[in-house]
Amino acid sequence: MLNALDAYELRELERTTFSEETFPWTIDSLKSADWALRKIAVLKKKNDEIHQLAENERERIAEWEKKETYTNQESIAFFESKLADYLHELRKNDPKAKIKTPHGTVSTRKQPDSWEYREDVLDTLKELELTEFITIKESINKAELKKAVRVLEDGRVISPDGELIESIKVIAQGEKVIVKEA
Repeated sequence: MLNALDAYELRELERTTFSEETFPWTIDSLKSADWALRKIAVLKKKNDEIHQLAENERERIAEWEKKETYTNQESIAFFESKLADYLHELRKNDPKAKIKTPHGTVSTRKQPDSWEYREDVLDTLKELELTEFITIKESINKAELKKAVRVLEDGRVISPDGELIESIKVIAQGEKVIVKEA
């Protein structure tokens, strides 16, 4: 929640125009830098409030949706169960029977078997010498690679043996300004 001082900062901010075209301004002193940092802090606080309010509303709406659809889902499950019972009854006389009406169809589809793998399956496959069914994922050890190679000014990478590694290029990122409010 914004305190009175934060509210004052927001009101002051709302009265200020920040268009570079109409009012070019700069931060040229510690006082103006502190002013800008106060504005950033209060705007971030306001954003946090907005995000929290939006999250609360999303939770409330999701709860409402869940409550409203729950009884419908129960009814749907009931009707689907009764349709399945009827289809199984029809299948006693005709193994390929379907229920087909203007409002839908009821049939069955073969489901694939579910395979469960215990945590020790890799060890078991190795013991049984079934290693052709074991895959090994290769990846680059980027930290060690960066330590071992040399980077030229143009971004090209040279291996420890002096070979050019054409599949790697370093792109300089420059500096990034970090603003941290107290």
